[in-house]
Amino acid sequence: MTDRSIASTTGRIVVGVVGIAVGAAVVAAATVLPLPTLETTPAGQVVTPVPLDPQRVCGGSVLRLSDAEGQQATTASAVGAADVVTSSSTDAEVAQTLVGADGSSSDPQLVTAPTDGADVPLVAGAQSQSVSSDDLVGFVSAPCAEPTSSTWLVGGSTETGRVSLITLVNPSDVNSTVDLDISAENGPVQGPGIDGIVVGPRSQRVIPLSGFSTGLLSPVVHVQSRGGQIVASMQESIVRTLDPGGVDIVSGAAAPSTTAVVPGVIVRGGEALEAALADPAAGDLQSALRLFAPGGEAAQVSVSLASDDGTGTTFDTRIEAGLVTDVPIDGLADGLYTATVTADVPVVAAARTSALSADGAVDVSWAPSAPALGGETLLSVPEGDGARLTLANPGDEAVTASVSIDGEAREVEVAPGSNLAVRVASGESVLITDADGLRAGMSFSADGAVAAWPVVSPLPASSPVTVYP
Repeated sequence: MTDRSIASTTGRIVVGVVGIAVGAAVVAAATVLPLPTLETTPAGQVVTPVPLDPQRVCGGSVLRLSDAEGQQATTASAVGAADVVTSSSTDAEVAQTLVGADGSSSDPQLVTAPTDGADVPLVAGAQSQSVSSDDLVGFVSAPCAEPTSSTWLVGGSTETGRVSLITLVNPSDVNSTVDLDISAENGPVQGPGIDGIVVGPRSQRVIPLSGFSTGLLSPVVHVQSRGGQIVASMQESIVRTLDPGGVDIVSGAAAPSTTAVVPGVIVRGGEALEAALADPAAGDLQSALRLFAPGGEAAQVSVSLASDDGTGTTFDTRIEAGLVTDVPIDGLADGLYTATVTADVPVVAAARTSALSADGAVDVSWAPSAPALGGETLLSVPEGDGARLTLANPGDEAVTASVSIDGEAREVEVAPGSNLAVRVASGESVLITDADGLRAGMSFSADGAVAAWPVVSPLPASSPVTVYP
């Protein structure tokens, strides 16, 4: 090899070594130094929804499935008229009459209060009615409720002589499609027409529960809607042999929870009712707590029944998954009670009680569980004797709430695990504040006339959202 060849070869080797070194340095730098990034932030815009006028819907008068002559057995007709009272924080509420079921004069009402910019007023309403006819005798009361897409109705029966009507009111301007999830003492109930029930805009529709199954002792109905939101309730009427045994409107209960609180449980005329229970057809005169665990697990349940003076009883029971259970309530003295149900899985609950008048007239009351209060809550007190507002505290700390009746405020302290009753009168407007976590219920009690319903705080208003393209 010549000197020139050796030099050429040596040069190529040196160049190669240098190239390898440079490449290694580049790779090492890439693992240590940050690489440039290209990042695009999507343009977003914060949008605050325009608040709508708050709405409350009153279900209207008591209904029967026939006309006054007993004809048209599949058509709903109104029996008398309900007394409706309304109120708002601006004293500017407006009531509009909606179309009654099957064109009847049941006169459901939509109550609204105009918003002022971003300020959403409070609005409330309630109704009551006394009826006395051949097959319908008793006193009913119900709140004017806020439309929603989910309602739990805990009450009713389709045994012989018991008529349970599911009433659906759609206050919106679009169709609402409703599905019913029905359970009872033997499990789920299936049947044609149970899903896809269409309720027209600004109208009421009535669905007989017996159309899906007769002989149900302990039904629970979960009402779910698509499209327009609705207000759902259940009317139960009872006839024992030929004697009317009461009528009631079952309002929506609190959603399933491991703590269910039922304020407004009325026990009245216990001794007379005990004597009447000797009649085999009068089994549902027995006071009872209806419980249902809608999940796939059984529930171990602890129940406390207490009056505002602390007297009452406690007991434990077990609820099988998917089966509705009526637990008898025995041995309570006459009074106003709150039932507190604690379970290891979510349950829904309501209490059934009855009253027997001196002349033998019977009435029935379903008191549903109440959701926790939050923020400011306004309620109107309808016509009815023995009106009481019950505040219950299932928590571990005392709550000092403000109760303002027609503008006159007073503070009430509810000790942990206790309840108290506040006397109110027909036509009064009641504002409850600083009561977060408490449960509340309205009840009415007179000779042969009882009714109860939960007090519900307004649903949360719309909050600002960020919209991205």
